[in-house]
Amino acid sequence: MKKIIKTSVLLSTAVILGSGLTIVAHAATDKTINWTESADLSTLDPSTVQELVSDDAITASGDGLYRNDASGKPQLSLAQSVDKSADGLTYTFKLRNGIKWANGDPITAQDFVYGWQRTVNPKTKSVYAYLYSGIKNADAINKGQDKNLNDLGVKALDDQTLQVTLEKPLPQLTAELTMPEFFPQNQKFEEKVGKKYATTSTDAISAGPFIVKGWNGSSNSYELVKNPNYWDAKSVKTPKITVQTVKDQNTGYNLYKQGKVDFTTLSSDQVRASQKRSDYKVIPTAATRYLELNERRVPAFKNAKVRQAISYAINRDQLANHVLRGTATPATTFTATRLAKVPGTTEDFAKDAQVKGAIAYNEAKAKSLFKAGLQETGTSKLNLQVLTDDSDASKNTAEFLQSQLQKLPGLKISVKEVPAKQRIALTTGSRKFDIAISNWMADYADPSTFLDLYTSDSSFNDGGWSSATFDAAEKAAKKTDVNDDSKRFADYKTAEQTIEKDAGVVPLYYASSATLFRTSVNGVVANTTGAQYDWKWAYKH
Repeated sequence: MKKIIKTSVLLSTAVILGSGLTIVAHAATDKTINWTESADLSTLDPSTVQELVSDDAITASGDGLYRNDASGKPQLSLAQSVDKSADGLTYTFKLRNGIKWANGDPITAQDFVYGWQRTVNPKTKSVYAYLYSGIKNADAINKGQDKNLNDLGVKALDDQTLQVTLEKPLPQLTAELTMPEFFPQNQKFEEKVGKKYATTSTDAISAGPFIVKGWNGSSNSYELVKNPNYWDAKSVKTPKITVQTVKDQNTGYNLYKQGKVDFTTLSSDQVRASQKRSDYKVIPTAATRYLELNERRVPAFKNAKVRQAISYAINRDQLANHVLRGTATPATTFTATRLAKVPGTTEDFAKDAQVKGAIAYNEAKAKSLFKAGLQETGTSKLNLQVLTDDSDASKNTAEFLQSQLQKLPGLKISVKEVPAKQRIALTTGSRKFDIAISNWMADYADPSTFLDLYTSDSSFNDGGWSSATFDAAEKAAKKTDVNDDSKRFADYKTAEQTIEKDAGVVPLYYASSATLFRTSVNGVVANTTGAQYDWKWAYKH
């Protein structure tokens, strides 16, 4: 049976795109679904995935102990049962009988042990290894203090029994176990292909609803073909999904009108022309688009007044309602709305944590703060570059920000547009940027999925912002107050308000997707957290 951990009330949900979940087998009539993504697939490695496009593909071809259902709630998947100890520190999972990899190898508890050890191993350089914090010895192993991977709190008691040992209670553990970083990995297969592992579709192996085919590591299209060895193959009705990268929304719009694709995102002009159509859909997400300011590369960003000036100089209402019409809501917090409720209330955490006026447009205040900040740093002018993805929405946002920020006296802005994979390499990788437009979609329904990113020692803290107050609140939430939801959320409120007031990052807008979605396609699950799309239950007639 599934054990329940007492947590906050969750707002995170999933939207079922199509006419519902009444899925009946129509083997003779189910057709290929033609999907589009706005960026190229970059990896099929569950340990190193960093962005949504790859997350979608790995979720389609993988599975975990849990998988989110059509309503966005974690349900047992590769595991058939779980028992939790009275102190909440030991979980014992029993795997389903007869589960297999796509090549016919049995999926065993040892595959989970290997996959988890590989993710935590510092040699893998997984930026998501921090999610394992709280599992016994995970931090020590990932920091290189404990060299023995077998000390990680995950053991295969036999082929079907997996035991997980924690150092402290983890309220978010069940939600985390739906994520690719906690998927099993086939050691024999990984060692056979070596360094090529997960860099092409032939060098990756599926345990999920679909098998990835036709991806050579740099191609802009691939196929998802039904996996006959998937444990729940009876629920997978679609024989094939073709996925192609369409960065230009005009191209996607035209392909859709020509009947060549079943899904496309829309530009603001296309939204105006499409809003009354029956196939127009706005897909909500718990996601925030924001600016990272690199204090390591731009010393002036260590000054709070300079950071605050950047934030106050941006008219978010104009950005959301005129530049990104239909796809954005002006942000007033870093943590996204639609994520979690304050315990014991119906109040959205983000709205409750908002510091009124901290994230707002005030050009006069921006100019005053910028002038004062530059004087304090001994700087007279700044020439900075905004790094962004090469998608239409990102380019339009960057151009708007360029016009806004250059109103600050002494500030010159240029824009660098690169593919999403390169932008990630330049931010979380080499950190060779001045200002970066970043996006974070919640991995699970808890404020920690946003706020954990900006502790001083976080691998995601690309800009190097640091606050003792923020770090102390995060520490309290994870240690002293971990078993008291009211206190834990109060800690996260302190952290959220600290990053808002100090402009540790510069929130721009809460993101959603305005789309055209073929009415003949049903059962696609659009998650507000985690992988954005799950095609397990999708079908087309």
